Amino acid sequence: MARSIPPGSAERTMRIGGHALKVFTYKPAGYRKGPLLVVFHGMNRDADNYRDHAKSIADRFGMVVAAPKFDLENFSMALYQRAGIVYRNALRPREQWTTTVALRLVDAIRRGEGRPNLDHYLLGHSAGGQFLCRLVAFSPVTARRVVLANPGTWVFPNDVDFPFGFGGRTAPLAGEETLKRYLALPLTVYLGDEDLDGANLTTGAAMFQGKTRYARGRKFFAAGKALARQKRWPFNWRLVTVPGVGHSGELMFASARIKQALFG
Repeated sequence: MARSIPPGSAERTMRIGGHALKVFTYKPAGYRKGPLLVVFHGMNRDADNYRDHAKSIADRFGMVVAAPKFDLENFSMALYQRAGIVYRNALRPREQWTTTVALRLVDAIRRGEGRPNLDHYLLGHSAGGQFLCRLVAFSPVTARRVVLANPGTWVFPNDVDFPFGFGGRTAPLAGEETLKRYLALPLTVYLGDEDLDGANLTTGAAMFQGKTRYARGRKFFAAGKALARQKRWPFNWRLVTVPGVGHSGELMFASARIKQALFG
């Protein structure tokens, strides 16, 4: 049964869709019913550290934090970074997607707070940013804003094969209305301008996105903006750059520019 997040730092295990997820939480002293911030960890699966990195955000803006752990034993790269949408070369039913697990978790936390319509924000760094990019590309979201910080790859608004675009196995899910919805999302491309190391970046099909995470993020934003202008569609993405920061979730979260990334 969902229950309210206690004050301070805590952890709990929540059963969502057949998965037992460990969730690390934080509620500031003097919390006054502010919004929920759900944080998605990087490839080291260190949700506790990401919860700790987000404490400064919670303290500054009166938010409550939840950081679920998608452990490597149960969530491989295909099931986490690539969101479980396509697995073993087959398009899976939506109820089996890891994105569905994440969205159900958000709803359970909101119910536990006794506020099923609680405003919420989604923030993912690195592998967590990759996961969130696939989530918002293919699933409806009600978050006030989704912040993608330094992911290694993106879902470009084109017909390149999944997981780098809307083509291939996911082509039946795509179309003009899907792309129009994608470009209209309240999405922030949040980049450290010194994230220039090419290590651990997917080679091959992903290299068209750029040679570094910083280059890829800027190219992704530019591609969305160009398509929206061409189609005369609404475009609600935001590009925020943090000077002097590389591939560090801690520094990206601590930056003064996180306010712009989340709230404009």
